[in-house]
Amino acid sequence: MGPSTAEGPVVLRSLLARTEQIDDLREVIRVLGYDAAWEPVPPGPWLGPAAETAGVRRAALIGRSGAFRIFALHADDPARAARVAAARLAAGIERGLVLALGGVPLRLVLAAWGASGRGPAVRCAALAPADPTAADLALLERLTPAPDESALALSLRVGEALGTEAVTPRFFRAFRAVLERFTDRLPTPRSRADRHALALTALTRVLFLYFVQEKGWLDGDRRYLSHLLDRALTARRHFHRVALHPLCFGVLNRPVSERSAAARALGRLPFLNGGLFEPTALERRHGPAVWPNPDWRDAFDDLFERFRFSARETGAAESVAPDMLGRVFEGVMDSTERHASGTYYTPAPIVRDLVRAALEAALVHRLRVAPEAAARWVHERAAPAHPPDLRTLAILDPAAGSGAFLLGALDELIALRAAAGEPVTAVLRRDVVARSLYGVDLNPAAVRLTELRLWLALVADDPTADVAAITPLPNLDGHVRQGDALLDPYTAASTLAGDAHWSAARAELARAATARNALFALTGARKRDAARELASAEALLARRLIDRGVDRIEARIGELLAAAKSPDLFGRRPGLAAAERVRLGSLRMARRELRAARRRLAREGGAPFFAFEAHFGDLMARGGFDVVIGNPPWVRGERLPPRVREALLARYSCWRPVRSTGYAHLPDLAVAFVERGLELTAPGGACALLVPAKLATSGYAEPLRRRLSSGTRLERAAPLDAAAPSFGAAVYPMALVAVRADPGPACETAQTLGPKPAAPRISQRQLDSPGPWVLVPDADRVARRLRAELPTLGERWTPQLGVKTGADDLFLVDAPCAGARPAVRGRDVTAWEARTSAWLLWTHGPDGRPFRTLPREIACRLEPHLLQLKRRADYRDGPPWQLFRTALAFAPHRVVWADLARRLAAALPAADVVPMNTVYGIATRTSSDAAAVAGLLNSRWYTALACLTADPARGGFRRFNARVVRELPVPATASPGWPRLAADGARGATDEALVADLLHLDAADRRTLDRAAPAPPDPL
Repeated sequence: MGPSTAEGPVVLRSLLARTEQIDDLREVIRVLGYDAAWEPVPPGPWLGPAAETAGVRRAALIGRSGAFRIFALHADDPARAARVAAARLAAGIERGLVLALGGVPLRLVLAAWGASGRGPAVRCAALAPADPTAADLALLERLTPAPDESALALSLRVGEALGTEAVTPRFFRAFRAVLERFTDRLPTPRSRADRHALALTALTRVLFLYFVQEKGWLDGDRRYLSHLLDRALTARRHFHRVALHPLCFGVLNRPVSERSAAARALGRLPFLNGGLFEPTALERRHGPAVWPNPDWRDAFDDLFERFRFSARETGAAESVAPDMLGRVFEGVMDSTERHASGTYYTPAPIVRDLVRAALEAALVHRLRVAPEAAARWVHERAAPAHPPDLRTLAILDPAAGSGAFLLGALDELIALRAAAGEPVTAVLRRDVVARSLYGVDLNPAAVRLTELRLWLALVADDPTADVAAITPLPNLDGHVRQGDALLDPYTAASTLAGDAHWSAARAELARAATARNALFALTGARKRDAARELASAEALLARRLIDRGVDRIEARIGELLAAAKSPDLFGRRPGLAAAERVRLGSLRMARRELRAARRRLAREGGAPFFAFEAHFGDLMARGGFDVVIGNPPWVRGERLPPRVREALLARYSCWRPVRSTGYAHLPDLAVAFVERGLELTAPGGACALLVPAKLATSGYAEPLRRRLSSGTRLERAAPLDAAAPSFGAAVYPMALVAVRADPGPACETAQTLGPKPAAPRISQRQLDSPGPWVLVPDADRVARRLRAELPTLGERWTPQLGVKTGADDLFLVDAPCAGARPAVRGRDVTAWEARTSAWLLWTHGPDGRPFRTLPREIACRLEPHLLQLKRRADYRDGPPWQLFRTALAFAPHRVVWADLARRLAAALPAADVVPMNTVYGIATRTSSDAAAVAGLLNSRWYTALACLTADPARGGFRRFNARVVRELPVPATASPGWPRLAADGARGATDEALVADLLHLDAADRRTLDRAAPAPPDPL
């Protein structure tokens, strides 16, 4: 099946590129084989209030195939509009497809419904009409109706096509199963992590060869490996020892002239070079890992022969392509390891858009290209008349992961250089890798995967058919390094010592750069000589760094001790203050680490740790990298080991916990990565990172927001809420692009990706103020006006959390009993209702103090657990059964709302009800004030305002904590509308028009806040 025209993808690409309105989609539908139509559909009656929420401007029936209908919508939020429309189709079991067009940059979202175990489920896919990928075009082709296909069959097939990438989950489940089996089958080494790494290395080699085999480079046989296994099994020979091991280490890593007769008997095979076909450090330490024939037979049957492979980065829809390796990498990690490392796959469209945004910023500020010209070059492939030399651009991913961003940078740099007149050849691709791409990752498997994908990118479009003429793969050892980009002993010591970054002598830096550049393309003995020369040069730089660090640390220690011993005017020695003693301990610890590194260097000869100043010293000496880009680990502060937290606190000025207790106030690891990224960026260069969206709102990110808004040119701060489902994890990303340059008065920050001149923007000055960033287009204007005109709720009342027990399993019971009060938790609170689902053993008297002696009915429940009660984190002294934060429980007039909810919803609980730890509340002096405040909080306008600064959470929820609600505007209680608001609230109602009038919201304000409000619940 395919488009009705012979040109297929070419025609589709051309039509999509010209698509600006939903009228243009009729021709796309016609080319796919549907009957074009045009019947306008009123959005409101069809979609209800969701039409206005999603900004649906037009809707029409544009095509059909029998009873299968295709609808098109033009919407400000195409993803939301498409889902809502598809849900309407599913609710009526109607056969159809929804195409929603809109957004900046322009996006086309396809949605339909498909069968699932729990009934119909909406499934979506999105693409950029201006630049669709091969996978996008292949997806569209799969939507073509077959001759005589029924509407039901077509509907089910379309729903399946729009579901998760069909082959990807099957492949990585199969890969993980084989990997686990191979790991368990190895008898040695003892460490399971080492056995896992050895198994992954072996399977990765075979996986790479399957991609190469698809090109016909293995003896001209596209089933070469399978046939090799069959021959070994038939002859009852050991496949691994007599075939696979000689293939990898006697053929593919050696020129033809150096191969043995047995190796040449394996067929006409290329000399591939590259580190993939050399023993790893683990293999050299433990010897080659070998699996018997039955294991390999099962691996081929269950994995390699079950799937079709494509060497192109985005292959056909049913093929395993290199871009899937990122998901495989995530899939083979244990969930605990993935959470601990914060490692998640980044979808290709986001990679592309962020890379383009970074390059656009670097062209403007680093290479001095005019903004409009840079946007046209990056997004339209129209180079300026006199383009700068892009061969000097150096791009770093400091947390390379699966290599997605380096692959994205490779594609974009090739396109930019091609637009400037360079022919797209294998030479150009290698030149981009050699000159421009650098990566670092702490995980050795990530380093290997990044190398693998870069090698495949060089192989994929190589048209060479003669295996003897194939250019060997480059050595990426000097470009992709294993190491800790955040914390190394040298930079930690430099920060403690207050020492500016130091650069080695020019000759030493040139020696290391020359060795790295030479190593890239060498093979054989010359390659080994170059590797030794690079290691020696880096070791020398590391020695200089260590010596410098020790000297500076000892100088600071001497200064501290001298100051402590120097007598004051009265002859007394002041000694060290508490903070100085802590600093002295940190300095001595840093000195011990550097001395240990120096001993290791002397013993082993190589650089004892990764440091940018040693391994990329020439690039750091020129100021840093032109672009620093990536999706660094997102790890919540409480998941970090205490020693790592201490090191981050000492090393990074923006990594500062909020002065409060609780995990929620510890900074995310991404905060440190942003600060480090800026350090590694050259003046005028761009630091472009995907970070948690909560960095725009969380209190712990306030120092980082100040640094970005006042110390950089903040090019982009773009929440990517619509992209969250495609991450395969409960993550809510934001794209940050900051240029290392002082902001000017006219600097503007774009709120979306895509060409910056066409993106909605706000003045950077608006972000240079305390508090959260408001990044919803136009909503910042409304929020700023309300802040200027009205007091905040926090100026009148104090939002606070409910009662904390520290031992809910002891204090909460599921039925009323003597001595218990009804309790309400966050999940029990909806608009105007606080349901009771548990009862709290109440241990405090009317004066608020805990009972000195427990009543008998409570004592029998709690006294057997006194030791556990004393171990609670908040307990200090006094009766062990005391509760914490009890103020709301004693307030006669209260408004409460859930900490975690999809919308802000408030209730007025009865006087005896106890708000618990997942509930926030406000105590007012009068019941009328409580009713009025509840009326405000239950209005959709307050939900919209709260969502501007509330942190997103899993499943479309947001955190409406004290910080968020405290900053909401509140009308004066003396205003004429306040008594009406209180009267409505007393009977459990909110007058939306009245609230809007009290806030002085005009029609434009209301439309803006409607767009900022959360979508209505999905009916499916």
